[in-house]
Amino acid sequence: MVQSLSVVHEGRARLKRKMPSLSINNPMEVLRQRLLLEVARKQMREANQRQAVANRLFLQNVGKRGFWANSAPNRYDN
Repeated sequence: MVQSLSVVHEGRARLKRKMPSLSINNPMEVLRQRLLLEVARKQMREANQRQAVANRLFLQNVGKRGFWANSAPNRYDN
């Protein structure tokens, strides 16, 4: 017989499928996972930026003599 015929089912010959399956389940799952990862990365990036701003504001006040001079007496004056 012809090579392109594969299975004879109920008296009919069926052609071999030479193209990939048309199912979209797997590609949709891949896209869904990529989207979820991208959203998670964006949220982490934004959280890190907010924390960096908070840290920067905190560090602007730590270690400055002017900040503590107004609120506590100077302990090192002799």
